[in-house]
Amino acid sequence: MISPENNLADIRQQLDEVQRTFNTLEMRPKESLRDFEYRVKRHSDKLLSLKVAEKVQQEQIEQGAREAEELLKKKIP
Repeated sequence: MISPENNLADIRQQLDEVQRTFNTLEMRPKESLRDFEYRVKRHSDKLLSLKVAEKVQQEQIEQGAREAEELLKKKIP
């Protein structure tokens, strides 16, 4: 099973790769504006999806930490 921290690191690595690709997108010779816009949108959709996944994973990690802290408080009088 992948730990939440490892999953977050994987998501961030993917996000970095997609961000780099997105930042280097250029219109290809003889490519229509419509096709270029479609490629840009596809990459921006990937970015958005990964950013959401990153946020959700971070929230899950923080929630787990809060729950662990509460459990410790209950065990230690």
